[in-house]
Amino acid sequence: MRSRLLTAAALATALSAASVLVSGQSAVAASQSSCDYKVLWPTAGVYEEPNPYSGIVKTKQAGDIVGAPGPGCEYASWVDNSYNVTYARVSTDAAADGVGWMRYEALVRV
Repeated sequence: MRSRLLTAAALATALSAASVLVSGQSAVAASQSSCDYKVLWPTAGVYEEPNPYSGIVKTKQAGDIVGAPGPGCEYASWVDNSYNVTYARVSTDAAADGVGWMRYEALVRV
């Protein structure tokens, strides 16, 4: 799953030097009914959009459990020059559409 995300990010970097947002759903993750994660970092932001310039709508603490809306997992990678961050889609009532994005590195699948 992780290597597939990195491949998409590498492809996006090769296609453009400008900022690019790459979204995708893993075939393995899509077959699962839900995605739940535990927060690893002491604090981790929940972003409105999957990019580092988006506003943080909520903060989660280490040990908190967060889940994704709907079936399957969805990830997005933000690529800007040499800066590459992967985000996982999560449910949150703090976002306008009920969907937030958290840095994948701050989470572990449970």
